[in-house]
Amino acid sequence: MKTATRSRALDRSVAPAPRAPDPLVLPSLTRFTLSCGAAVALMERRDLPLVAVELLVPGGASAVPAHRAGLATLTADMLDEGAGERDALELSLALEGLGAALDSAAGYDDSHVTLLALRSRFPEALGLMVDVAVRPTLDAEELERVRQERMDLSLQLSDEPRSLANDALGLGLYGGDHSWGPPLLGTRASLAALGRDDVAAFHRDHYHAGNASFLVAGDVERAELEEMLERRLAGWERRPPSRCTVPVPPEPERAVIRLVDRPDAAQSEIRVGRVAVARSAPDYFAIVVLNTVLGGAFTSRLNARLREEKGFTYGARSGFHTRCAPGPFVARAAVHTPVTDQAVGVFLEELDKLVDELVPEAELERAKSYVALRLPQRFEAVGDLVTRMAEIELYDLPDDYWEGYVPKLLAVDAEAVREAARRHLDPRRMTVVVVGDRRVTERPLRALGMPVEVVEPET
Repeated sequence: MKTATRSRALDRSVAPAPRAPDPLVLPSLTRFTLSCGAAVALMERRDLPLVAVELLVPGGASAVPAHRAGLATLTADMLDEGAGERDALELSLALEGLGAALDSAAGYDDSHVTLLALRSRFPEALGLMVDVAVRPTLDAEELERVRQERMDLSLQLSDEPRSLANDALGLGLYGGDHSWGPPLLGTRASLAALGRDDVAAFHRDHYHAGNASFLVAGDVERAELEEMLERRLAGWERRPPSRCTVPVPPEPERAVIRLVDRPDAAQSEIRVGRVAVARSAPDYFAIVVLNTVLGGAFTSRLNARLREEKGFTYGARSGFHTRCAPGPFVARAAVHTPVTDQAVGVFLEELDKLVDELVPEAELERAKSYVALRLPQRFEAVGDLVTRMAEIELYDLPDDYWEGYVPKLLAVDAEAVREAARRHLDPRRMTVVVVGDRRVTERPLRALGMPVEVVEPET
């Protein structure tokens, strides 16, 4: 005879309350310095036979003048195009034979080389990584090929509305003479002027022991790691470390719309932004909560208004891009051309609300819970651990920063969010970029009462 159990009836008209986030417990962080001067930070994690390494050197686009835009990323791209005694193909085959993944890249504040390898093949893989970072060949023929590929990519992106909008906002916020004005990739004009001597000089000035930090996580102990690094880095040149010297551009006197014409475009790419905050901002946690309310999640205000209520777009988002100096706040969406002006109006309305009104308590708690409960996802793999360690290293955060992240986030109140909005999101100081059909959008945009500048894309 079958028996049935009756579950307690659920009230499905009320959403369940999120549970309190668990404390974040990370492996202990061990620090030491090699005889060459390079810093090392290690988190031992033995549950999987994997080791992840990131070699971090301060100095990305922040260290490059605007007329040489793209030099940091070009240098990073060249590191694995031949290193030590191997050319590009031999290096690729060696990594493949070890089952290791190696990458090199540069951002606005740093350049880095990353490695993920099995524990059993880690010593050999680390040797290849050191060759790539310290002894790249920077072959002239390979450099010309890579440079031309980047120029071709720049040409392709010049016909891509999202890229045009991002580039126009960068120039609008920072100007053509600022390191952060041009795109990270560089422009065709700046790339055309770069040669091997430029790349070699950037490598010499930034990839040196006095500027280097090795962030390591995984199945390796300190003594073994220290011996491997000492042996491979003996004699590595040491110079004074790089410093962030990026100037803060002057604040605009009023809001402006920069219109990039795309005749017959079915959609308009919209960007709303301003120079906002550095990573060291004292109200950083209020900014995180503020952005989550505004546009940092699918349920945030911008997406609710522009997608769910208006049906103007598939999605609207926002973010604070914090860097060593004040980086940009950017809100974005792609909308149907005829509603471009209405969408811009919604962006500005939502900014006004955050400046003028306190966020309701229920909405504030949802935003904080959203960020807090998602934090463990950022530490799932050993590669995630070194990424979080790199953030601590690059921005001089305390070693226990991530363990204290959730308590500081949950302590943010509605008044702190409004004060952050007043400091950083004044709609009267916003730069609005619209990439779309000028014939259809210009007159309605002018009716918003903001000056409209028609600009040509940079090359």
